[in-house]
Amino acid sequence: MRLFVGCEAGATVADAAAALIRDLQARVARLAPHARLTWVPTERLHFTIRFIGHVDAARVSAIRDAFAPALRQPSFDAVVQGVGAFPDRRQPRVIWAGLTSGRREMVALSREVNARLAPLVSGDDEELQPHLTLARVKEPHGLRAQALFAGLEATALGVTRVEAVTVFESRQTSGGLQYVPLMKTALEAE
Repeated sequence: MRLFVGCEAGATVADAAAALIRDLQARVARLAPHARLTWVPTERLHFTIRFIGHVDAARVSAIRDAFAPALRQPSFDAVVQGVGAFPDRRQPRVIWAGLTSGRREMVALSREVNARLAPLVSGDDEELQPHLTLARVKEPHGLRAQALFAGLEATALGVTRVEAVTVFESRQTSGGLQYVPLMKTALEAE
């Protein structure tokens, strides 16, 4: 199984992100018609906390056990606003929506998730850069993030309440990629 830990975007943010994606798709068609991007469908929008990778059945069971108790992080609001690109705007590979509030809490949450996973899977030393992936750039063919994002830098997508993390299985099916929730672990109530 291929697993990751994430936080769901919530319906309000997902709907706003879908509208933003439609706007970006129209802009790409106009600015870089030969660019090839893979857009994230609304039902797969999430904040990745930790990518785990391929694990066998025994480790899936151990991961479930590790996430049985509630996380010590308190619930929080994440304000989703603005767009950006990784690794940078000159050579965009990932197009994302960022956080203007909740970033510090999301990073703290990732540290606790990583601590729980440390005995079970190899480490992840990179500090989390919280974001909502909107698209992956397969072939840029003239795509320039500066022009693509013009006027969208402060686009507000709303607020999502982060009250749990979900262990997802990333499953390839005949209908495409699906993220199947395996279990949820609650954060502390405020």
